[in-house]
Amino acid sequence: MLNKLSGYKGVILLCLTNLLLHYLVLYPLGLGQYIGPEHPYLFGIISLGIGLVLLTVTILYIRRVEHKPLASLRIKSGRKHLIFSLAVILVTVVLHLVYLKSLDEAGILRAYFNTHYFENAQLVPMLLVTGAGWFINAFYEELLRAYIVLKLKHWAPVLMFLTIGLLSIVMSIFEGLDMVYSALVFIVNTAFLYVYLKSGSIIPVTCAHFIYNFTLGHLFGNGAVAFLRVEGETSLWYGIAPFLLYIVILLVMTKLIYGDASVQHCIRKIEKSGQQSRASRIH
Repeated sequence: MLNKLSGYKGVILLCLTNLLLHYLVLYPLGLGQYIGPEHPYLFGIISLGIGLVLLTVTILYIRRVEHKPLASLRIKSGRKHLIFSLAVILVTVVLHLVYLKSLDEAGILRAYFNTHYFENAQLVPMLLVTGAGWFINAFYEELLRAYIVLKLKHWAPVLMFLTIGLLSIVMSIFEGLDMVYSALVFIVNTAFLYVYLKSGSIIPVTCAHFIYNFTLGHLFGNGAVAFLRVEGETSLWYGIAPFLLYIVILLVMTKLIYGDASVQHCIRKIEKSGQQSRASRIH
């Protein structure tokens, strides 16, 4: 059993480092009260700090301990990736905008545009710092997911999806998990995994991950940088509907842009790319 676990010591170590840092920030340091839309500057600074520390630790471990080139994790750009990234940003914003405005029309909550949005002299720096915080953390999480995929590349796809989905739940333990929220975390992270495998790059999935969190975390709501102000409470089921629709659209977009290749075939391509990266590094 210990021999089997030793092959995945990097996954275990990096996940534990993530949990430890978040625990220190939330509890001994007590900074959790500032990680919200009401404090854009503090949110951005704290998020950037956490993300950069975790990103640095992950990169150093992969490069210095496992001696793997970052190219093996498929940080690739290209025309398809650009098209997907722009499309997913547009779709995410428009989908949630239309849904929230429809709830406003139905009288379920109030959603209205902030007419004084561009009058705020601090708008641009607040957007930059909060956006950077969300992006760095999305990039780190997708880099870690790519590393885990590389470690689990010989596993059956179903087992890989199940394991990474459950790991995502564990990594969100400090967010106050319940059964429904855990299920949503599992679904969205397996969807992001599907995007990574089909695209073969962490760039498009990072954009999808970033804009989803940024939109619902800051651009829409009652925070300082929200251009669509949302007032009122709704039941959980009103949030599940757009979430499931978003997942369906994300998966359909991924298939339309990246083709019908099977997940197993995509995993083999990632494995082959990793082998080529190591070979080129040796030579």
